[in-house]
Amino acid sequence: MNLSKKTFVYSAIISGTIVTLMIAYFLLMLPSLYVDHMKKSNFKTIKSIQENYINDGNYKNISSSNPAGTATIKIPATGNAVFISNKLISVKININDKEILKVIEKVRYYAAHREEIKNIDKKDFDFTSNTVIVFKDKLFKDNFPLTFEFLENDYKNIYTETSSKFNVVNDDTVIFESNVSDGSNYYTNYIAISIHKDDTILSVFTAMTPKIGEIRPIIIQSLPMIIATALLLILVSTILFSRKIVLPIEKLVNHAVFMKENSNMEIELMKIEGQDEIAVLGDTLNELYLKLNDNFKELEKKNNYLAEQNKRQEVFLRASSHQLKTPVAAALLLVEGMIDEIGKYKDVKAHLPKVKLQLKSMRKIIDDILNLNNSIEAIYKETININEIIDESLTYHEVQVKLKGLTVNVEKEINFTNINTDRKLIFKIIDNLINNAITYTPKEGNIKITLTQGALTIINYGAFIDSELLPHIFDPFVSSNNENRGHGLGLYIVAYYASLLNYQVEVKNIDAGVEVSVFFTNTKILRG
Repeated sequence: MNLSKKTFVYSAIISGTIVTLMIAYFLLMLPSLYVDHMKKSNFKTIKSIQENYINDGNYKNISSSNPAGTATIKIPATGNAVFISNKLISVKININDKEILKVIEKVRYYAAHREEIKNIDKKDFDFTSNTVIVFKDKLFKDNFPLTFEFLENDYKNIYTETSSKFNVVNDDTVIFESNVSDGSNYYTNYIAISIHKDDTILSVFTAMTPKIGEIRPIIIQSLPMIIATALLLILVSTILFSRKIVLPIEKLVNHAVFMKENSNMEIELMKIEGQDEIAVLGDTLNELYLKLNDNFKELEKKNNYLAEQNKRQEVFLRASSHQLKTPVAAALLLVEGMIDEIGKYKDVKAHLPKVKLQLKSMRKIIDDILNLNNSIEAIYKETININEIIDESLTYHEVQVKLKGLTVNVEKEINFTNINTDRKLIFKIIDNLINNAITYTPKEGNIKITLTQGALTIINYGAFIDSELLPHIFDPFVSSNNENRGHGLGLYIVAYYASLLNYQVEVKNIDAGVEVSVFFTNTKILRG
């Protein structure tokens, strides 16, 4: 259910509840309030009638909701006369019966001694029984106990007809309706006339017409409670409804703050029930978070890649500068020997090609430096003859080998000569291993190079790596502590390029020296 429909449903529920309560109020409470109001109104009416009659002595200025049922009796302090007045008539009644006069005397007594009213015997004022006793066998006799004298007044006809109409009920019955007013109240007189089996039947009924003014005070009196109840209900319903709407929004805000402050890139999706617009917004934010997380991971991956490339370039620069030293040193030795015409170096023509070879080696390294921007994706694998790589590296280091009087033995497996790899990187790996072996092998020592199926092993006899250095042998600037201590980049460069080609490198001490192996099938680098 979308938000507009949900709002409509909540509003309908609130409106229905308010209407139900108001209907229940008008059906259950309003009648009782009306009854209570009419009782109070009638009490005020009789009080007003009594006060006005005392002041005026007549009904000219007195109004009553039921003029026909309202009357005032005046009992003089002495005598046997009683005056009765109402809106319709004013009459003087002379009492000729002793029994009735006794009752009148009791009324005079208790009226003068109101403090004794609480001790009154109600049977003395039972006019029903007294009437039977007084009027029994005396009706229409000369000694009738009462004498009536109608007094003159100018307000006998108090009713004015306001409207009338005939209502035809059926072919045999009509009802005449006449509306009259006494100036304060309205009455409706109904006369029903029917013909039934040639008989004429008449029914008369008189009713007071309700006035809207009678109920208006009740409504005005009830308005504060109605308004308070409606406001309370609306307030509570609005709070509940607003919380129902606001809570998911607060959840969205809190989750957004969490995602903003989250640095570990862990995504915890929101769970919002329903199918309204807020739920759709929550799902959209979840999708946005997932997409941003993927973008962040991709960006982090690229950053790591760039860091790796920067590291590779740094290593490449270090390796290249490290490798440049070898041909530079060899070329200098040859040139100095030829300049000083020392021994065999007098034969310039014989040694100049070697100088040229060292210069080519330097040019090759410089060309590699100029191509530093080559990324891992630029690795070009091809079928390489490992024997040629070994021979090429030994040729570059021929001068150093001869100067130290080293013996290099190369054992090659005939069936294993080719490998699918990047020529530049595999050359750097093998050349650094051979250079390390030459550097750390004692003078007139032996180096053994063995090429077997899937592995290259180089042993430099007479060398040894301290046990505390062996676990860190592939870290940069870590070198054996001896007189031929180098820059500590050889094995670091080997390990790095081996990782790019997914090769495994292993270094360990053996009984006669140090053994370094390169396995062309695994990716993990082992530290022996």
